[in-house]
Amino acid sequence: MENLTIDLNKTGVRNTLVKDYLLDDPRLNNFYRWKPEFNSFEELIKERRKYKINRSVLKEELEKQHKSYYGNFPILKEIVNSFESENTFTVTTGHQLCLATGPLYFIYKIVSTINLAKELKLQFPSCNFVPVYWMASEDHDFEEINHLYLFNKEIKWEQSTKGVTGKIPTNTLATVIAELKELLGDTIVATDLIKLLEDSYLNHSTLSEATRHFVLHLFGEECLLVLDADCKELKTLFKDVMKDELINQSSFNFLNETNKQLETNYSLQITPRPINLFYLEEGLRERIVKDKDSNYEIVNTSLTFSSNDLLNLLDQNPERFSPNVALRPVYQETILPNLAYVGGPGETSYWLQLKTVFDHFGIFYPMLVPRNHALIIGNKQLQKFFSLGFIKEDLFRPVDELVSQYVKSLDGIPSSLDEEKEKIKIILDGVAKQFASVDATLEASVQSELQRSVNGLEVLEKKLQAALKRKNETAVNQIKTTIEKVKPANQLQERYLNFIPYYLKYNQGFIKELLDVMKPLSTVLDLFVEEG
Repeated sequence: MENLTIDLNKTGVRNTLVKDYLLDDPRLNNFYRWKPEFNSFEELIKERRKYKINRSVLKEELEKQHKSYYGNFPILKEIVNSFESENTFTVTTGHQLCLATGPLYFIYKIVSTINLAKELKLQFPSCNFVPVYWMASEDHDFEEINHLYLFNKEIKWEQSTKGVTGKIPTNTLATVIAELKELLGDTIVATDLIKLLEDSYLNHSTLSEATRHFVLHLFGEECLLVLDADCKELKTLFKDVMKDELINQSSFNFLNETNKQLETNYSLQITPRPINLFYLEEGLRERIVKDKDSNYEIVNTSLTFSSNDLLNLLDQNPERFSPNVALRPVYQETILPNLAYVGGPGETSYWLQLKTVFDHFGIFYPMLVPRNHALIIGNKQLQKFFSLGFIKEDLFRPVDELVSQYVKSLDGIPSSLDEEKEKIKIILDGVAKQFASVDATLEASVQSELQRSVNGLEVLEKKLQAALKRKNETAVNQIKTTIEKVKPANQLQERYLNFIPYYLKYNQGFIKELLDVMKPLSTVLDLFVEEG
């Protein structure tokens, strides 16, 4: 595929808060520590060394989760063992356990993270930099992850679920895999991909295990680790923060103060709760709230705990507690030797709300690195779009604007009556002055007549626009078809389409091209142009 680029500031994919963060807006200086630049990393690494983590527990858990893959990916054993060294650091991204990776940007996030780790290794060869995909295994929103869009069809996993998504059993996925098998065909690449889907989703008992298998077989050779932090061993390392949250509700207070400072200029992602923890049991994930008697209740259940009982439970079974979005980043940075978090615009925005929470707990606050963005489009379609007078930056403009621009560009054909409206205004303004010199009350009558004339011309103008669009229906449809590729179902392509159609065309070469082209800390959107 040919690669073009578009300035991200001309695409509208980044929100105002992220744009200002990247522009080093002084209003945001108090909400992060490290500028997202490569020249920040030398000092960042020095500072990160001061924040110790329990490398022994982390290594043991990483080995437990990756040991069965050492045969296929021998490099993973070396990587896991490297965590014994103080010179090993991570760069991390996180995402929900989307079926077959869900939308394309799942892939782009992981590619962004791998490439950042590679670049850091080139710049600091004495250190190890490990890309980590943090599975959002404790998320509960099954409806956000149980489907994918493929060949203009929604593939959906129907299942009644409760509790965290990582523990959802995969034994009902056979019909979904069968549907995918029918769609993908019987080419060699399709057959291999179906086998990977079957091995992942039919031969692993939970969605977390299945997701790790699938993602590692796409990226294992790139030294990626896939971490499920929903376990007792790792949560034991987070007990002190969770205890503070139950007793003092510190994150609520700090987040509210930060939000007051940010909300006058930005739309915010996180609205904190007094207690930002969930209570977990088999098939249960519900909020913890404190009642007027200082007991703790589990929402939507009859469960109630005294303060002592709940704190004892936390001490004995920390795996029964789960941080929500306000504390999940703090959990991540407590257990990983992390330097940077790679996220989309929404994630970067909510991390910017959290620095004071990190400071309170004495947890290292990493660099926030916006992920890469991409668009894939066919060359013939793009060239037709260009032949209508547009440029690549126009791909992200509203379709109505583009159609209007095209119609107005047609030589010798009026597309609006702006000149005529201005001429009538000049004439009637002159008449109004003459009438006013005789009787001031007559000026209002002239102005009323002017408005009627303008309204009439606007009606005619709409009819003219409609007629021009009909006359140039082929071109108008081409514009609409092109923008539908950019925004299928009125969503950005990367947030809607799945990677499978491109994988079927290019096999692992698709992943390799993304890895080769996408640059960490990029300021451009990568436009991949397919042949034909």
